[in-house]
Amino acid sequence: MHIVIFTGGESPAPVDAAPYFACRAPDFVIAADSGLVTLERYRECFGGFAPDLILGDMDSLGDKSLLRQYPADIVRTFMQDKDATDTELALEEAHRRASADDWITLVGASGGSRADHFLAVFDLFATDLRPDCWLCGTQSFWYAGAGRSFSVGSLGLRDVVSVARTTASRTGGSLCSEGLLWEYDRFRTEGMPSVSNRIAPAHYERGKDVRVSVQEGDFVLILPLSARVRVHESPAVSKSTASEKDMSATASASNSP
Repeated sequence: MHIVIFTGGESPAPVDAAPYFACRAPDFVIAADSGLVTLERYRECFGGFAPDLILGDMDSLGDKSLLRQYPADIVRTFMQDKDATDTELALEEAHRRASADDWITLVGASGGSRADHFLAVFDLFATDLRPDCWLCGTQSFWYAGAGRSFSVGSLGLRDVVSVARTTASRTGGSLCSEGLLWEYDRFRTEGMPSVSNRIAPAHYERGKDVRVSVQEGDFVLILPLSARVRVHESPAVSKSTASEKDMSATASASNSP
C-alpha cells in the first residue's frame, strides 16, 4: 500500500510531482491541516486524490469551508496546544495503518519562511515516524537505511545529488556509490557526507544510472524531483523477500553546485 500525506507549507507543483505519482498512485491519502489545500490542487491536476482522512488543529487552514465538502467521519480535529505537530500526527496514523512493506510519501513542509518547520520534518528521518520519501520544493528526500540501495536515472550533468546523515549521528555508517563525480571514498566522515555531487560525465554519456547502497547507518539521499529512482531492499532487512519499488520524482532543480 502507498500512503500519501499532504501537509502544510510549500510543496512541489503538481505537474512537477507527476512522474512520481504516475509510477505509484496513492492507495490511502491523508491531509494534515492546510495540506488539504495542496491536496485539492493535486486533485484538480490528476483527479483521484480524494482524502481518506483529514486531521490537524486546522489553525493554518484559511478556508474552513473546505472541510464541509467531506464526510464528517473522516475529519479529526485536534487542539492547537498539543505536543505533536500535525505532520507528526499524520505520520503516526500512516505508520499505524501501514504494514512492513508499505511505502509512505510526505508532500509539503518545504519551510519557506519557516525554516524551523523544515528542520522539524528532516529530524523525523531519525525517528520511527520517518517517511520513505519526502517531496519538498524541487527536491526529493529518500530515507536510506542499512540494506537499502538506490538506482537513480534521468540525471542531467548539472543535477545535484547529495547525501546527508540523519540527525541521530554526525559520524559512522557505511555506504557505497557508483557513477558519481566524487565517489563514496571521497565522502566526508563527519557531518554531511556529500554536498552538491553530480553524475560522472562518463556515466552520463553511457546512459547509466547512479547507484548508492547503504551497508550500515541511516542516511538521506537528496535528489532532484526529475530523477527516476528505483529502491531495492536486501532480504536481510526487507520485511519480505527482496522487494524492488519503482518511484519517480519530478521537476528540474536549479542545479549549480
